[in-house]
Amino acid sequence: MRRNFPSLSALIAFEVVYRLQSISAAAIELSLTQSAVSKKMLALEDFFQQPLFERHSFGLNRTIAAELLWARLPRCLDELEGVMLEVLASRHGGGVLNLSVIPTFATKWLMPRLPRLKDAYPDLTINLSIQIDRFEFTGSGQDAGIVFGQPDLWPHCEHHLIAEERQVVVCSPDFIKRNKRPKRPQDIANFTLIHSTSRPYAWPHWFENHDIAITTDIPGPRFELFSMAAEAAKAGIGVALLPEMFVSDELKRRSLIKLFPSEKQVDGAYYFVYPHRKATIPGLISFQHWLLAEANIA
Repeated sequence: MRRNFPSLSALIAFEVVYRLQSISAAAIELSLTQSAVSKKMLALEDFFQQPLFERHSFGLNRTIAAELLWARLPRCLDELEGVMLEVLASRHGGGVLNLSVIPTFATKWLMPRLPRLKDAYPDLTINLSIQIDRFEFTGSGQDAGIVFGQPDLWPHCEHHLIAEERQVVVCSPDFIKRNKRPKRPQDIANFTLIHSTSRPYAWPHWFENHDIAITTDIPGPRFELFSMAAEAAKAGIGVALLPEMFVSDELKRRSLIKLFPSEKQVDGAYYFVYPHRKATIPGLISFQHWLLAEANIA
């Protein structure tokens, strides 16, 4: 079916004329003659069969038709430009990927590795956003996500395991100096426990796994991100239960101390997920190839 569209160059010129309300000013911005811009406006008016501007000696007044066209045109032009840039970038394994990632995974695992991604795929552009709550693709504008959980939480999606998680109980050296170091898991209940609101049941599950009965809500400060909970533990506020992969540097530097051996997290793992319909996006294919290779050597 043949689509009935006016000239793209005329629409681009209209966007400038509407914004500046001046043919002469638009001609300067577009590097065209005033006559050329005027002809484009007349061609558009002929296409729509109604005037877009009322012409006066002092300038232009926008008509209702111009207001209707302006209401959607800039966004359409931006989307079209984005598509063209994405197609151009898709050469040599490039492209554009809109990626949503768990905050601490982004800062502690993904971001330090991005220079290697740039070396492997210099034409690939990653638009990175952060998600805290359970992520949904519908209406998000995202192509893929790095998530924590079970694969069945994301139906109609491809999923690839990036990493399993091991949890570790940590505190600062100063905290140990000020408090007697716990020798048994049940001793932890006597300390201030730091919580992450993204894993509200982490401590209850930990106590349950160690056959320790907890009859009331576990008190202690709550932080939205693992990185915030880790900083609180480093500051000596209390004891935190954190993914070991996110505090590995702190454990090596001994700014955090591991109180007990790490334990496998059974409630989920980290996955790269994307809707089936996105599987052929060049940027996604390139990123997935690199990501899974990185996960294997991590």
